[in-house]
Amino acid sequence: MSSRIILISCGKKKLDHKTEAENLYISPLFKYNLRYAKSLKSDKIFILSTEYGLVGLKQKIEPYDLTLNRMPSANIQKWANQVVKKLSKVADLKKDEFTFLAGQRYRQYLIPKINNYKVPLEGLGIGKQLGYLKNKVANEEKCGQLHKYFNNLKRLKFPFLDQDIPKNGIYVLFEKKELAHEGNRIVRVGTHTGLNQLRSRLKQHFIQENKDRSIFRKNIGRCFLNKQKDSFLEKWELDLTAKKDKEKNSQLIDFKKQKKIEQKVSKYIQNNFSFVVFLIENKKERLALESKIISTISLCNECQPSKNWFGFNSPKEKIKKSGLWLVNELYKEPLSDKELKDLRNKYEN
Repeated sequence: MSSRIILISCGKKKLDHKTEAENLYISPLFKYNLRYAKSLKSDKIFILSTEYGLVGLKQKIEPYDLTLNRMPSANIQKWANQVVKKLSKVADLKKDEFTFLAGQRYRQYLIPKINNYKVPLEGLGIGKQLGYLKNKVANEEKCGQLHKYFNNLKRLKFPFLDQDIPKNGIYVLFEKKELAHEGNRIVRVGTHTGLNQLRSRLKQHFIQENKDRSIFRKNIGRCFLNKQKDSFLEKWELDLTAKKDKEKNSQLIDFKKQKKIEQKVSKYIQNNFSFVVFLIENKKERLALESKIISTISLCNECQPSKNWFGFNSPKEKIKKSGLWLVNELYKEPLSDKELKDLRNKYEN
């Protein structure tokens, strides 16, 4: 299995004494690059040092006054060859995925030696790089706070009681063995459009065996069928809610098989998911807050699914990419600082 490696260029500003490499460089750009790199949940992070070549974060090094910006191309190429030699001993240059948080001079002679790489800050000036990184780091912190708040709310699971669930509000789902931000990872956020329908919405997900009334159930079923390469997946996609669709498609479906899948979906959901709920009476406020919570989580690099997450069996790329049982409201406007503060003040225990 391939590893994810991050390479960060060193910074000009340094402490004046020997210390661990991750602490030696004190420029804002380096510090934000490092914070962002750590949020990406990589397998390894290295610093590209002009003086020492490839350096581990905990490696102790002396300060120095050397920069690639004042080096001729021949010397930069020689430096890059030394980095590649070291890198090949700790990574697979053909299979591993490399992320460069480094300027063009640092990566120009390294990239030709690597098969899989990305440069998220490519083409951005220093100011725009800092802006991008600050926004990314700020969102990680917001998502961490969201996870802390929701992990501390009263946790419910099947079988649940109506009296524990408000009539109107938002639910937040957690899944077994999925972790993030030192707690259980949020894997779905949802609400309802009809008045006083939160309880019935959750029953549609957990209890009522009708995938056409719950896209969450439909997505779980898709994973079971896609994992087995079962051709019934095509029939599972058919919606029988409307009368005309029921008349048109009923004859195409093996209802005995569909019932078995529905039962399998129910068992999986009831055994693997827990949730918290909180009251929001106003429909417009519910929908807006739901969207912003989903966006905050989907934009967070730290909220990565486990390697064995069931959602990777989904035929839906948005589910696999986001790590969420959702395809809507992803990567949109996240919570503002004020909205996050209001949420904390209202619901934090």
